[in-house]
Amino acid sequence: MSEIGTKSDIEHETIPSSVIVKRILDDQNSVGLIPTLDLLSNKDLFISSQLGISFDGLLSNAYIHFKEEQDTISEIFLKGDVTSNEVILSKILFKEFYDVEVKTTLLSQELTDNNDNILIVGDENFEKELFLNGLSFAEEVIELISAPYVNFVLAGTSEKVIREFNSSFKETLATAHAERFDQIFPTFPQTSLDFISVNIQHLVFDFDEQDLEGIKQLLQMPYYHGLIKDIIELKFV
Repeated sequence: MSEIGTKSDIEHETIPSSVIVKRILDDQNSVGLIPTLDLLSNKDLFISSQLGISFDGLLSNAYIHFKEEQDTISEIFLKGDVTSNEVILSKILFKEFYDVEVKTTLLSQELTDNNDNILIVGDENFEKELFLNGLSFAEEVIELISAPYVNFVLAGTSEKVIREFNSSFKETLATAHAERFDQIFPTFPQTSLDFISVNIQHLVFDFDEQDLEGIKQLLQMPYYHGLIKDIIELKFV
């Protein structure tokens, strides 16, 4: 979101995904990109119908890595900037596609066994070229819901603030894709930069009707699997 900082007086900061909601709730004049499934426990938040982060293809911020020669899977480790999306959807994905109930374990340290099944979220996939041997989490979710995977939604406690943000930055964020990825990601090797450059078209910031349908489908999945009692009503702005 560096485009915002260079074209406005709005203060912006990057913080771990898991604490963004708390920051929004503490400041009524703020907005933030929150993991979509955080809405399950924050149903009173307003969300933008125009802006967010959505994947509609191979590119992903998370990749699943399987250990070899296994007949089934009972546990998957989660590593990186893990959010409610990965915690909840990993269980649903394995139930839907492999008919198994998996235990999810959050890792705070390096793996001791490189043969474990693991879902890695964030830059490590590209810094170490791990994505080359991983399964795109975004692509799996897209297949699950038959719609784009909206990873993050723009949310806030004030309908007015969301509306103003939509009006001010819709055009800016719609054309926010950069060309010099080596400057944005200086720690990424060339193989990763080339992959991102080719697949950046599958990363969307400005929503259309398909993305909104993706949000709805995503939030219904926990209900269908008995993880929540009711389908929440979305407060789109």
